[in-house]
Amino acid sequence: MFTIEYDHDETVTTVLDNNGKHEDIQLIIGDKCVYIRQYNHGKKTYDLIEISPLMFQELLKSMEYPEGSYLTTARFQPDRTTSNGTKIY
Repeated sequence: MFTIEYDHDETVTTVLDNNGKHEDIQLIIGDKCVYIRQYNHGKKTYDLIEISPLMFQELLKSMEYPEGSYLTTARFQPDRTTSNGTKIY
C-alpha cells in the first residue's frame, strides 16, 4: 500500500509494508533534493538519505539494466559509449 500527498513545494509518497514487518518508507521529492526516510526505533529518529533529482532518476532507471557500469547525463543519448566502452545514457 502507498499514499501520495502534494504539499506546496514537495511530493511525499509513503510506502507501507503490507505485512507490518518493516517501518513505512517516505519518499520526499522537492525541486532541488530527494529524500528517502524510515523511522528507526532504536535511535528514536529517522534514518535519512539525501540525493539529487538526477541521482533519483538514475536509481529508477538502473532497475531496467543488467549488471554493468553506466554513465548518465541529464538527457538520454542512445547508442553512445565512452572511449573505454562505458555506455552513456
